[in-house]
Amino acid sequence: MHSAVIHLRFDTPELPQHIFAAISPDNVPLPSDLTIHCEVKGVELVITIETKRSIESLQNTIEDLMSAIDLSLRTMTSVRDD
Repeated sequence: MHSAVIHLRFDTPELPQHIFAAISPDNVPLPSDLTIHCEVKGVELVITIETKRSIESLQNTIEDLMSAIDLSLRTMTSVRDD
């Protein structure tokens, strides 16, 4: 089994809440050999990924999640700047 734990720290406690809400719909349904658990802890978003697939598959999952998070952050910044 391959796993990764990602800790993302933000400036305010609202940001990880918004990111969590934005990426949560992408996390279900998942293949039976992949689990993703997200949790907000204060100003941190903690993402735990476990898979029975290849390490490349884990890497692709991380890249997909980080892309979704980046898009969410850019969208929130754009909306606030308008």
